[in-house]
Amino acid sequence: MKFSGRIFEVTNLVDFAPSYILNSKAPKASSFKPAAGIRLHVASVAAGFPQSFIPGISVKTNSASDGKFNIILTEGQMGLFNLNKKAYVLAYRNAGSLNILGTNITIYEPVYRSQAFDITTYKEKPVDIYFAPYDIPNKSGITQAQVDAQITAAKKNFKDLSKLSATIQNRKVSVSGSGRGADIKFNIDISSSTSSNLDNFLNGKVDDMDIDLPGPDFLVGICVSKDDIEKEIEKGIVGIMKQVNATIEKTMVDELAKQTGQSKALLQALLKSTASVTFSKLNYPIVEQKVIKLPIVGSITLQVRGIVPKLSIGFPRVVG
Repeated sequence: MKFSGRIFEVTNLVDFAPSYILNSKAPKASSFKPAAGIRLHVASVAAGFPQSFIPGISVKTNSASDGKFNIILTEGQMGLFNLNKKAYVLAYRNAGSLNILGTNITIYEPVYRSQAFDITTYKEKPVDIYFAPYDIPNKSGITQAQVDAQITAAKKNFKDLSKLSATIQNRKVSVSGSGRGADIKFNIDISSSTSSNLDNFLNGKVDDMDIDLPGPDFLVGICVSKDDIEKEIEKGIVGIMKQVNATIEKTMVDELAKQTGQSKALLQALLKSTASVTFSKLNYPIVEQKVIKLPIVGSITLQVRGIVPKLSIGFPRVVG
């Protein structure tokens, strides 16, 4: 099977979006340009394989200077894809490199993902893919107040915790809680979602968990289990990330409406039916500094961070 076409970078979203809606075959030519060196994947949505940054089953190629790409799936590869039939398209751009112990490691940022489609019925016709990089202003990112509200709302998922709080730090969210005589600390490592679930923008993973149980472990084990607490927290994080994703979608629509002058209803419909959104990168800027006066210690300054996505809006939503 052959998957081919061209990929373009949108340079003027305000001009591009309405022209694409009117005629997706011929959007305004001055609003985009060919995107060279983009890594494209046709990836499987097979059950049992993790939706990691780079999919476990995928076939890839790089776009040429004119944006053209061509992916050939062999009979053996199609056999793997046919296990679950569903596939989707991912695209990444080269965002630089890191030198670790003398080895250069390329950094890739996702810029496009499609909705899942049935690869067994895919018609081999060239497809034009467009991605529009879009920066959310710091003031419109996820705020500490929003994280506080989401943690408060999600606390009901943690039956054993009487206290729970979270703080946005650099590249993570730090959470602490207590209950049933235990003190708990852990981090939520947040990453961009590159799955075919286009309603999910972020993934959250519990890391560096530390549970301090009172008294000898053999006695405490009768009353509380570390495994039980960890399972409850893992479940709670799933609930928190659903709320985070909903907050992000609203913030994004509000911001796009401001920037483009289009109605929120139109943009909401556009994102649900015509376009996809992928978070390319997450930044954790300091958005506020609070001075708190304490007895004896005096004044201390707290740095308040936000979570601000650099995102990419992709067209079309469905390629198959």
